[in-house]
Amino acid sequence: MTPVFRLRIRCCRKPVQAVLVAAIACLCSLLGQLTQPEGGLSVLWPANALLAALLVRHPSLSHPQSWAGALGGMLLANIVFEDMTWPAALGYGITDLSGVLIAWAILTSSWSPDQLRNPRAIGRVLAACTAAAATNAAVALALTPWLRPDEPWMTIALNWFFGQLLSYCAFLPPIMLLPRRFRPRGDRRHAWSSLLRRMRNGTLLLPLAALIASVSLCFLLGGPGAAAFPIPALMYCALAYRQGTTAWITLLTALIVMLGAANGWVPLGQNHPLAGTHAWDMVSLRLGVLLLIMSPLLVSGILAARSDLISSLSLALDHDSLTRALSRQAFLRSADEHLGRTPAPPQGNALLMLDIDHFKQLNDRHGHAAGDQVLKAFAQTIRTLVRPHDLFGRLGGEEFALFLPDTSERDAGDIAERLRFCVEKLSVPLDACLALRISVSIGTVHDARAPFASLSELLAYADQAMYQAKRSGRNQVHAHGGLAAHTEDTEDPAWPPPLNNAPKAP
Repeated sequence: MTPVFRLRIRCCRKPVQAVLVAAIACLCSLLGQLTQPEGGLSVLWPANALLAALLVRHPSLSHPQSWAGALGGMLLANIVFEDMTWPAALGYGITDLSGVLIAWAILTSSWSPDQLRNPRAIGRVLAACTAAAATNAAVALALTPWLRPDEPWMTIALNWFFGQLLSYCAFLPPIMLLPRRFRPRGDRRHAWSSLLRRMRNGTLLLPLAALIASVSLCFLLGGPGAAAFPIPALMYCALAYRQGTTAWITLLTALIVMLGAANGWVPLGQNHPLAGTHAWDMVSLRLGVLLLIMSPLLVSGILAARSDLISSLSLALDHDSLTRALSRQAFLRSADEHLGRTPAPPQGNALLMLDIDHFKQLNDRHGHAAGDQVLKAFAQTIRTLVRPHDLFGRLGGEEFALFLPDTSERDAGDIAERLRFCVEKLSVPLDACLALRISVSIGTVHDARAPFASLSELLAYADQAMYQAKRSGRNQVHAHGGLAAHTEDTEDPAWPPPLNNAPKAP
């Protein structure tokens, strides 16, 4: 691709993005107009929240041309489909974009789906929604003589603030909780089996059944408390499902309740006895639906934060803090679970013992800080070469173990040789002029040679094979072929320092 062609593509990108944003703004405005009663404001107006979420998730779209495109899309929807005059359409467009700008400015600093996994982050989103709704109401009041001269200012303020607050709180969290990329994670067979198991024991369908029943009560019984009927079922969903799933279920429930009440499908009783106006009825309804939205979102955020804390504690307990390899206890537990599986894997299991050569002399000569650097570099090299489901653990000091499930004896030997070769080529820099070269001795054992051996016996066999590799000259791979007597390893006093004197950087 020539530089001129690249420049043309780069120059055309922003106008294309502006057209795309304009189309999205126009479509979202049309969706809001579907809920607009005759001569009044829309019950739900998703355009502002959807635009804010789009600009937050895709910062590359937040340039002046995209903002102009969003305003143009709203103007098009208001003029063509609402038969407004262009000054009124411009006033509504400016009012809507003012709230979008505030929400975007608060949330765009740094975001990720994980940001909503604690109550404090959810509070930040609520603050952004409140600020955006207040900005919408303030701008609408400023433009009241222009937009709706015959309507009381209090009614305009209440409708704009609570209507926009409900829309932002309903639409922003589900969209912001979407993952950046949709990737299948983990084993699909395991995922499907887990899904079927949850369907059989009722943990997947019971929350949905309870929610459907509670929403049905809203339409059948009605009354002033109808908006609160689905809250217990939504709490149940927050306990049973992931946070993103709960947010989308809550959004769908809020839409059904809100549209049903606005169209008379959910009878809510007489007007508010104190105010006696329809505006206060709508404020009460929107507040009820807002509580319906925020309650399960806060609960799911608390549960997500607790799950993250448990995961971090489990990670700290199950992994070595220096090398990030499995701890001795975690490795032994996981490897023993693999050995106990029935039926056994067709190719059997292999176990490798890895010991860094001359590590004690390295520590004595260069210090423990250099030894830590070597251990981290060695562990990182091994992790990049093994499969995701292989078990790599640190048993102590410079001694590591690798469990290879469903691996033939020949493949285990090839893997061990590849690991030895890559470690031999590894260079661990200490400073600008000094780097260490290391090697590893590896002993392997396959459970085909000892079908009834326990994990401790396989570890002993692999340990014997590893010491045999050391006795044979180190930097070797040795496979267990018999029950040779175990002899203690003695470090070679004539070991030369593994230095690589690199030239100093200029």
